Amino acid sequence: MEASDIYKCIADPQRLRILNLLDAGPLCVCHLQEILEVSQVKMSKQLAIMKQLGLLEAHREGTWMVYHLAQPVPGLIQTNLDYLLGGKCAECNQLQQDHIARGKLIQVIAQDSPDCPQSVCGQEQCC
Repeated sequence: MEASDIYKCIADPQRLRILNLLDAGPLCVCHLQEILEVSQVKMSKQLAIMKQLGLLEAHREGTWMVYHLAQPVPGLIQTNLDYLLGGKCAECNQLQQDHIARGKLIQVIAQDSPDCPQSVCGQEQCC
């Protein structure tokens, strides 16, 4: 993968936010939609672009499509995400807020969604 492809990906605010959320762990498409407040069509388009670049992988768990960062995470992506999460810019603040929203969503899922994939909620009772 070329560095220019990675920078094209992270230059898009929505894709950057998706990478940031998935850096914290796997999520279902519907959870990404909820946090980013976008339609399923827009989310699917962004995920397809990143999957085609080899940045994301997906697997089906029942009716759920779960996305996660491809392993190993390219160093250029990880370095940029780490830098932005510690920064003081508007985008940095948005990424930090997304992490908070993700944490709250995972708590709700673990308590209220017994059919949620274990890879997302990380708890036995969640599945």
